[in-house]
Amino acid sequence: FTEIAHKERGKCCGSGCRHCPYSHENVKDKASKIQQPSILYRQSKKDPSQIFSIDSNQNIKVLFFSGGKDSFLTIRALVKSYQKNGPFGLVLLTTFDASTRIIAHQEVSIDQVIQQASHLDITLVGVPLRRGSGETYPDRMRGGLKAVQATLPPESKISTLVFGDLHLGHIKEWRDTILAELDCELEYPLWKVPYSDLLEDLEASQVPCEVSGSSRPEVKVGTMFTRELYNKVKQFDIDGFGEAGEFHSLAMVFKVPRAVALGIPDDGTM
Repeated sequence: FTEIAHKERGKCCGSGCRHCPYSHENVKDKASKIQQPSILYRQSKKDPSQIFSIDSNQNIKVLFFSGGKDSFLTIRALVKSYQKNGPFGLVLLTTFDASTRIIAHQEVSIDQVIQQASHLDITLVGVPLRRGSGETYPDRMRGGLKAVQATLPPESKISTLVFGDLHLGHIKEWRDTILAELDCELEYPLWKVPYSDLLEDLEASQVPCEVSGSSRPEVKVGTMFTRELYNKVKQFDIDGFGEAGEFHSLAMVFKVPRAVALGIPDDGTM
C-alpha cells in the first residue's frame, strides 16, 4: 500500500509495512519488521527524578548511538553534563540495514542495541536504511526525529543532536554540513578528549567491550577491548580506539548493574 492508502485505513495494521505513516505503533516484533523510523524501546520509569526522563524534561537531546564503546562513553559524558549543567531528556537513535537488521560497519544487530537501551532504560528509536530507496540521509534522519518528537509531551522539543566522534575532523565537518538543515545544535562530548581519560572512564564503568567487527587481521572479532589491546594495536599503526574504522565494538552494558554502567546512584535518580 502507498502512504495515502494507509492513512485512509486510519491506523497501523501491525504488519511493518514499508510506507506506514504511523511509526509502526501496532507492530509487535518491531526489531525484525519495521521499515520506517519507530520507537524500539521506551523508558519505563515515570519518576520525575529519573535521569534522562523524556516525560519531565522539555529539553531533549538525541544521541546517534551505534552500540559501541564510543557511543557508550558518550552516554557517560552526558551523565556528567546532566550532573553539572542540569537535567535534560535523552533518546538514542540507531540506524540499521533494513534487510539484514545489522548496524553498518559495527556488525551489531538491532536486537543487541535494544537490549542495551532496555538495560540502561533509555528510550531508543530505530531508523531502518533501505538501499536504493532514493532518500537522502538528512531526510531519513528527519523521519527518525519525527518519530522521536511523536513520543514526547507536546511542550518538549528536540534541541540537540549528539555524536561520539573522537578526533576525525572530516567526519565532524561532514556532520556539521549535512545535518545543519535539521535545525538542531550539534554536540560532541568526546571531541579531542585524551584517550587516557577515555580508557579510565571505560574501566570505571566496568562494562566489557567486545570487538564486533574488524578490518585488520591484528584485531580479531571476539577479542575484548582492554588497555592491553589498546597498547598492542598501536604497534601495528592502528588507532588505539579504532577511530579510523580499523575495528568496532559492542559495549555489553547488560553485564553490569545499570547504575554502575552509567555512574549514577543505585536508585537511578539524580
